[in-house]
Amino acid sequence: MTYEALETSHESGEPVELFTFTRGGVVIGRYTSADAAVTVGGNTYSTWPGGIKRAPISVTTEQGRAALRLTVARDFPIAEIVHLRPRTGVIGVTAQRYHRADAADLIAFWPGGRVLMAKRTRTGERELICEPRSVSYGRNGLGRKCARNCQHILYGERCRVTKASFAHATTISSISGNVMTVASVASGMPYAGGIVEWVSGGITDVAFILEVTGTALTLDLPIYGAAASDAVTIYPGCDWTMATCDGVFSNSANYGGRLNIPTKNPVTDSAFA
Repeated sequence: MTYEALETSHESGEPVELFTFTRGGVVIGRYTSADAAVTVGGNTYSTWPGGIKRAPISVTTEQGRAALRLTVARDFPIAEIVHLRPRTGVIGVTAQRYHRADAADLIAFWPGGRVLMAKRTRTGERELICEPRSVSYGRNGLGRKCARNCQHILYGERCRVTKASFAHATTISSISGNVMTVASVASGMPYAGGIVEWVSGGITDVAFILEVTGTALTLDLPIYGAAASDAVTIYPGCDWTMATCDGVFSNSANYGGRLNIPTKNPVTDSAFA
């Protein structure tokens, strides 16, 4: 029987839903709503204690209403990543469905998108709220304003500072909460506002450096997936001033600020008062 026939059947339909989660282009989890693991297309989809419960998907003219909502256990791996490590980039999700009588007829019942948040429920579980990728198509792009300070993203395309040129490889000496102490830092580099990277499970994790005291780096959030003696790479930050752009990065030619903007509006009556 075809998927459509099984889907509308009162007796033969046995739907199984599959959810694939990715991060940085790497699959970090395949799970199923079934009561036992299943293998489809050579990939195994695991179960998790408590199962995966999906809320009905509303189909309306509003794109945001097409959210995918999955209720999972509090310790569900994807929920822990989203809740504890929100800075680690986009976690993609795809949702597929088939019937046991015909596993070859697999359909994508949701267009795919990303996990926005892992919200705690009243029962102590987590609700994964996922938005379809089509929602991002309707967002406005960022506008640029004239200002004295630079508005370029450090190490970005417009900044043109080569990230690898300022990488400092070191190791972790200790971790306490959100303070990571490293074996060494490069002399004279302004690491406050910079980043630290390490590899966890084949994926590069990133933390932002808020303060620096010697070799102790205070990060924006506690560290997960790293431990003492692990290799890390740290990169300096920028305060978006010409002094730092030129003195630290020798990049004044690409400075994105407008240093000669007048302090008063030249078209107002008080401009020359």
